[in-house]
Amino acid sequence: MDFDITQCTRCGLRLFPTRYFCPACGGSEWTRRSVEAGTVMESTVVRHRAGEQESFPLHLATVRTNEGPVVIARLDAPVPDGTHVRLEIDDAHCIIAIAC
Repeated sequence: MDFDITQCTRCGLRLFPTRYFCPACGGSEWTRRSVEAGTVMESTVVRHRAGEQESFPLHLATVRTNEGPVVIARLDAPVPDGTHVRLEIDDAHCIIAIAC
């Protein structure tokens, strides 16, 4: 599934998540832009989650998309900062980053 962001039709600002009004110009009309890739800015691993006895490590990354907005994405495995990744949406509607 593709990952989309929105772009203000008045000033061109690209945002994620979607907002009602553009913080730059106050516009309220948006177009959707597909985002395919980005670069890992930093990453972390969550080893314990509240309420779960046994949980697997969850790798997360802050990713700057090629379109500009920054998103938090799930990784399959740890990657170094600066790694180029492909972005997708999984069946649970989570953003997934896959190292290229």
